[in-house]
Amino acid sequence: MARIDLVYLYVTDLERACAFYRDLLGVPLEIDAEDAHWAEARLPGGIRFALHLAGEAAPPQVPGTVRVNFEVDDVEREADRLRGAGVRIGETLHEPWGSMVEVFDPDGYAIELFA
Repeated sequence: MARIDLVYLYVTDLERACAFYRDLLGVPLEIDAEDAHWAEARLPGGIRFALHLAGEAAPPQVPGTVRVNFEVDDVEREADRLRGAGVRIGETLHEPWGSMVEVFDPDGYAIELFA
């Protein structure tokens, strides 16, 4: 195994999820011109992050079963900004290895921001 190439989440509303990840978290997602059920971004380091519209054959995962971590410069600043935008945010943890906070996306996925 060489590296992780792609991480994607099944979502119930692609436009709503894109707005959360793109507009609030800053993930440069673009909806695929050939497949309106897919939005993708290439992140620094080459890893692709994507969203796929869920359907009966592929429902969203149970919240809590998948974790995605995004590195940020300042956890407190991002938590305050997102809280101000009405995003559900957990308590910030400060540990010897750094700080992290859980942010919940519209489908209930726990996204961890850490610094």
